[in-house]
Amino acid sequence: MQDMAHAETNRGRIRRILLDPLGFRFPKKVEPEEAQRRLDRIADDLGYLADASLKALEEMLRSKGQGSDRNFWPDHATFIGFAEVIQPRPLDELPALRSWFGSVEGPRAIAEGTLVETYGWIARRKVPPYTPQARALVLEEAAQNARRLSIIAERKAAGLSVATDDLDWERAYRRRMADCQALVERERTLRGKETVE
Repeated sequence: MQDMAHAETNRGRIRRILLDPLGFRFPKKVEPEEAQRRLDRIADDLGYLADASLKALEEMLRSKGQGSDRNFWPDHATFIGFAEVIQPRPLDELPALRSWFGSVEGPRAIAEGTLVETYGWIARRKVPPYTPQARALVLEEAAQNARRLSIIAERKAAGLSVATDDLDWERAYRRRMADCQALVERERTLRGKETVE
């Protein structure tokens, strides 16, 4: 029972797996309280990472120390940038981006048939597809996915066999669609608006 009383915190887990093994230091001008605050911020922002991802991040950052001897802590953005490469932060942890689906854009993506692809774009890039080029890429991906769904449906209706990969992809796509629609409904409800305007 003593182990339960001393359960490791998420910050402790980040320190043990990532920060302590890196062993960087701060310049002498950084006060100990400020140094702790900076490391706590890094730990808090990386709390979503799985242990394996933290170990991979430690390997990547080992050579990224700052200063002439490369032994000072890299800046916060370096940690976040490399973490995104290893394991992107879930949208559920990014309220500003998540709320985008509660704006008029969520129902618009549903109406255009681009909801899943828009979610994928935002999840990968952490920014909505605002530019005409970005919207064109999302529309193109949505058209390809709609075509693939149509081919699978036609094969099923004709009694033809469908490849296991295609069936797995279809299930995953439909599951993501349901999750995305639920996200739009949740965010619209939070804003006090109907899902369809």
